[in-house]
Amino acid sequence: MSKTIYSRNGSATTKSIDDAPAMIKTIWNRSHMFGFNILRVRADAERFEKTTGKTFNGYHNGKVSGYRQKTKVNPNNALYFAQKIPLTKTNKGMQILEVHSNLDVQNTLDTIDAIQYYSETSFFERLWNRIRYGTPMSITS
Repeated sequence: MSKTIYSRNGSATTKSIDDAPAMIKTIWNRSHMFGFNILRVRADAERFEKTTGKTFNGYHNGKVSGYRQKTKVNPNNALYFAQKIPLTKTNKGMQILEVHSNLDVQNTLDTIDAIQYYSETSFFERLWNRIRYGTPMSITS
């Protein structure tokens, strides 16, 4: 499967998000609204976990992995993308989107919503929503 990598301005190894199809831009915008800096949609392998590194928190659900920079980063580990400005300054928001040719756009958008729901609500809030509305928002949908 071929993969395409989009970045904010494009580079020698990435395409500019401005040149992407409308549905790819929709994924980019939804990821940006959630606060992801990097979103990766894999072709086959699946992961179901939350990871924590020195710079990013990773949210993995099925084929979708989103990485959001931690709010308090050690200034000795500044992260840079194309510009020589740390990510915490002007390089805020989405920077990289990697997608494969077999991308299911609606499933990707649903997965981003599910990651947001499960990362921003407490266990008790999700339990209350399940009792009140009857069906939970599935993280594996």
